[in-house]
Amino acid sequence: MNLKRNFLLWAVGLTALWGVGAFFVPVVMAGSGTIGDIRVEGSQRIEPDTVRSYLKLDVGDAFSPVATRNSLNALFATGFFKDVTLDQEGDTLVVRVVENPMIREVTFEGNDAFSADDLKKIVTVKARAIYDRAKTERDLTALRQAYRVKGLFLAKIDLKVAELDSNQVDLVYRIKEGAKSKVQEVRIIGNHGLSDKQLIKKLLIQPSDWLSWYTDTDTYDREKLMYDQTQLRNVYLDNGYARVQVDSSVAELTPDRQAFLVTHTVHEGNRYKFGPLQIVGDFDELPEADLYNALKMAEGDWYSQQKLRESVEKLTDLIGDFGYAFLDIKPERIINDEAGVVAVKLVVNKGRRVYLNRIEVSGNTRTQDNVIRREISLVEGDRFSASKLRTAKAKLQSLNFFENIEISTPPAGDSELVDVKIKVGEKPTGTFTLGAGYSSQESFLGTASISQNNFLGKGQRAVFSLAHSGLKTEYNIGFTEPYFMGKKLSAGFDLFKRDLDQTRFSSIKEKTSGGSLSLGFPIADHLSDSISYRLSNTEIHYNGGGTPSRILQVQEALSPYLQSMVSNTLAWEDVDNRLTPTKGRIHRLTTDLSGLGGDVKFARLVADNHLYHPFDGEGEWVGHLRGRVGMEDGLGQDIPIFERFFLGGSNSVRGFSSAGVGPRTAEGDAYGGTHFEQLNAELFFPMLGLAEKGVRGLAFVDTGYLGDNDLPSDVNGSGGVRMSTGVGIHWNSPFGPLRFTLSSPLMKESNDKTRVFDFSIGSTL
Repeated sequence: MNLKRNFLLWAVGLTALWGVGAFFVPVVMAGSGTIGDIRVEGSQRIEPDTVRSYLKLDVGDAFSPVATRNSLNALFATGFFKDVTLDQEGDTLVVRVVENPMIREVTFEGNDAFSADDLKKIVTVKARAIYDRAKTERDLTALRQAYRVKGLFLAKIDLKVAELDSNQVDLVYRIKEGAKSKVQEVRIIGNHGLSDKQLIKKLLIQPSDWLSWYTDTDTYDREKLMYDQTQLRNVYLDNGYARVQVDSSVAELTPDRQAFLVTHTVHEGNRYKFGPLQIVGDFDELPEADLYNALKMAEGDWYSQQKLRESVEKLTDLIGDFGYAFLDIKPERIINDEAGVVAVKLVVNKGRRVYLNRIEVSGNTRTQDNVIRREISLVEGDRFSASKLRTAKAKLQSLNFFENIEISTPPAGDSELVDVKIKVGEKPTGTFTLGAGYSSQESFLGTASISQNNFLGKGQRAVFSLAHSGLKTEYNIGFTEPYFMGKKLSAGFDLFKRDLDQTRFSSIKEKTSGGSLSLGFPIADHLSDSISYRLSNTEIHYNGGGTPSRILQVQEALSPYLQSMVSNTLAWEDVDNRLTPTKGRIHRLTTDLSGLGGDVKFARLVADNHLYHPFDGEGEWVGHLRGRVGMEDGLGQDIPIFERFFLGGSNSVRGFSSAGVGPRTAEGDAYGGTHFEQLNAELFFPMLGLAEKGVRGLAFVDTGYLGDNDLPSDVNGSGGVRMSTGVGIHWNSPFGPLRFTLSSPLMKESNDKTRVFDFSIGSTL
């Protein structure tokens, strides 16, 4: 009997799916009989078979109210449909669906504090997914929370659902971020031994000041606040307060909701010194004295958690070099409150000695395996060495090919073997650069460069650059292979062309073109040597007004000069940072021999020495002492003016113009000298709280002497020692290095050329 006896069954329980409370869905209360067929109507993107797969009924089953209700729940739970009905037509079960639209695109408008990519990571509803209103409501909540964490409490976020053809929608999150909630004040409560200034300067969140527009340190951020809570404790632990407690870190909105008041509450406790230090354990391959000498702490020093960590690291390297990859060093602190000391026991469990089984490299898609492997001094079968792996990681980082480097040493199955697994994340190594700047010495600067530091993934460097300024125009093409013939031997060549206008101090112009070949190789850990050969052609032209000096007339008459020169540089370099060193030494000794063919003959020796020393534990107050000397001999010939020494300018004796020191012709042209001595003493110090932004203050004293023991009769002598002093600002800005120097000569001669103010912005390549 094909009578449709339809009854309405109201289903409850879909609240979690729609987030809008209980509502009712009409379904069929089926009569007797079995299902002969199932027909799906209304599906567009979803295949009918897919719809049928979610049903709790099948052909041959009896019509059942319970199974019908369960089928409805299952279909709604997929999130594919905004409406579903089930009807019985004879022995056919009819499933009618209305699909939720598909999301074509998810976009954001008005976002500045977050990038679009960052916001897309927060929302769970993605493009090509099925639109679900409940999920988008949860995404809105997550976005608003993310903005609150950033300190943007006034941010307003709305969602626009734009309907499109083919049952598709675009989701547009419209964001009005509003003003950032600034930090009006940072308060430390409970501090006595350390001042507010000492503590606050170490925090990420700082109160607003006149430089906040640049530093952005006065913006509230929940994550920064939690970091600062940990940072406060670390500062105290590094200054002897072994029992310090940071009770709370709270940010409160001002009544007008425009700013925050941040309050950190601390309980300092007493200040402690290191007590007895003890190293115990099962390691006996070295004398105890060697282990204690490796420690960075000593009994009687103020307690420092940082020194304790550094001591553990040094011991780990020292003991780990004996093959102990699973070495465990546990520091045990015993605090004696009455004596005010912290005794430290370092418990060494060396584990088993192991050897290298395999070295595996992963994550490199462009860089060849051998480029990575050659930076590791260990090979398969070697005894494990912790310090060599640490050094290998530092070498890989210095290549500047990788965003991140991870080195792990899992067991290789055998109890005496470990694998070394190196996982890298590559970053772009090719650059195209256009730059501009201004220098008080060279006027306007223009630069362009195309370079590839990892050419063809082989670690080779290729570069083409050009630079133009008020003094020179220079072109250069270079190529360097750091591992020539598979050896730790760098080989390269350069082709160059340079036009130099020296009329500001010598009334001549130089045009030089040529090329060079070079080889470099390491001798020891910090010692290297390089040899180069250069062949060049130099033309000199007088470009001054009036009658040129006799000496310049002779120089011009002999032009052009073909020069063939061999050079050798022996270098010792051991600094913590090549760009901004805070400690260490650099020594370079360069020997030049010109005259193996060509027109220019001389021998030259230049020594350049740098010493960096930090005066505080953070490297903010740094002393720099530079001593530089040079001498040359013409081997029976006059040395051309372009190969003589000159002093003065920002790189030698400040307070004097370029080539402003030393012998001069009667017409006032700088003639240069054949020997010089130079000493620069500098003190770098933090300035305006901008150390993390690359801003440092500078105070200096420069001294120098330039002379020649065999000057022509129509050249004035060099006079005595020159000295100057001054101050400056160095800023590694986002648009290039910026330097300001204000200096004053203390000792000078009447024919010297002085300059009080120097500055430069941008950099030449």
